Amino acid sequence: MSQPPSGSPFARTEVRADGLAVVTVGGCWNLDDPLPSVVVRGDRVRVVAEDLGDFDSSLPAWLHAHGKNIREFDLTALPARLQSLVRMAEKAAFQETGDEKLGLLEQFGTWGVESGSSWARAFEHIGHTSLGFARMLIGRAKVNWGDFTLQLQTAGVDALPIVALLGFLTGLIMAYVGLIQLRQVGATVYVANLVSLAMTREMGALMTGVIACGRTSTAFASQLGSMNVSQETDALRALGIQPVEYLALPRILAVTLMVPLLAVFATFVGVFGGMIVACAGDLSVEQYLTQAIRAISFKSFLVGFIKSIAFGFIAAWAGCYRGSVAKRSALGVGEAATSAAVLGITLIVVSDAIFAVIFNLFNL
Repeated sequence: MSQPPSGSPFARTEVRADGLAVVTVGGCWNLDDPLPSVVVRGDRVRVVAEDLGDFDSSLPAWLHAHGKNIREFDLTALPARLQSLVRMAEKAAFQETGDEKLGLLEQFGTWGVESGSSWARAFEHIGHTSLGFARMLIGRAKVNWGDFTLQLQTAGVDALPIVALLGFLTGLIMAYVGLIQLRQVGATVYVANLVSLAMTREMGALMTGVIACGRTSTAFASQLGSMNVSQETDALRALGIQPVEYLALPRILAVTLMVPLLAVFATFVGVFGGMIVACAGDLSVEQYLTQAIRAISFKSFLVGFIKSIAFGFIAAWAGCYRGSVAKRSALGVGEAATSAAVLGITLIVVSDAIFAVIFNLFNL
């Protein structure tokens, strides 16, 4: 067999006595040069390099095209960089054609498997979080308490302006809508009851929880996702430290403590916002405050406080969970932040509905 000209890409095949087909590639591979044409037969093929020079994407693409229908296509004798490029070509081809090959039933099954894996990871994270809190109570958990004080400030004090603004506007809007309807039956004095009761039992906790999802959950997901990308969480595991204990516990504890306080603050600001509208209409300040104090009972305050604790925990956990399972790329960190907010708000609304049923059953 004559040797190809120096520098030109070449490929030749040889079938050994044991049935193994050996494909030898060499030369310099360039997209501008004509690629060699060989026929590769057999279920077991091994590719080796001989005088292999520089190559571009034409060589990985050529190998992928000739090996995609072969049961055993051994590339271990090739340079590591070439092997990785072939794997990248295989992955890209699968992503482009994988969904097209799947029928409706197969796509539904794939979605079910992925959803099951996601729920399994979520429950696993909940278990690690619960175990971490139990270890913290007995003093055996390794918690970053320095991070705890920082999160108290970022999740609590730094959130006061936006909580005050939205609380004030929420109370103002409810008072305005209630005043229009109650004026028709001559019961405008009860607008104070409407605003104070709604803010205490429902809107203060719900609004603060949603704000925590928008601010805190996304921040936690970005922080922990970036730590995954930079392999900081792997370093913690190598040191024998559980990332959930060291990173997630201080964040969850800080938000769970601060959200109820923010909810109480939002309640008072909302009642004040309702007073601005009511007193600009048919009520005096004394009438509004008297009705508001009569409407707010300890039971109503307790209902809102319990909800705010649960909403704070949900918002913090959603951010930590999505950050811990984020893909190790810039795109994965962004997706984790978005999904953390969506997951947190969804779980808060679902839990609020459950609380409504439970409190109604117990007449709270």
